[in-house]
Amino acid sequence: MKLKRLFWLIPVLALSWLVVSCASTSKAPESKSSEAKSFNAPVDKGTVYLYRTGRAVGAAGQLSVKVNTQDAGGTGPGTFFKWDLKPGTYTFASSTGESSAVVQLDVKAGQVYYLRQDARLGVGSGRVTIKEVDATKGQDEVKNCKLLVSSYVPD
Repeated sequence: MKLKRLFWLIPVLALSWLVVSCASTSKAPESKSSEAKSFNAPVDKGTVYLYRTGRAVGAAGQLSVKVNTQDAGGTGPGTFFKWDLKPGTYTFASSTGESSAVVQLDVKAGQVYYLRQDARLGVGSGRVTIKEVDATKGQDEVKNCKLLVSSYVPD
């Protein structure tokens, strides 16, 4: 009986650790979130959307995000960041105790990029992935998410 109770305690503790240890981020006002879903880039900059869908698996807690090694905040289920960036190469990264994910983008003026971040159950803390997706999929999934206020402020 004690072994069975201990078996269920391990995942609960792991998820609790994940919730407590991850970055904190505030949601933007609904008007800003709606405005951000125009999916247009400024003529002189590229726009990057990094989002996380509202999946039930791996939904606990936030996943930290870094842009060029600078903290941007953390995503939760059904949230996204939007950055208008000068042309150049940018590195987007996220990590947990079990895994890390890195995507490098060569951002071009007038272009829009979509990065999907996913959380999966792991042994102790969970796993994270980031991958670039096409505009059709990216726009469709971002429409169901809420904008976050990023602590990364581009030049």
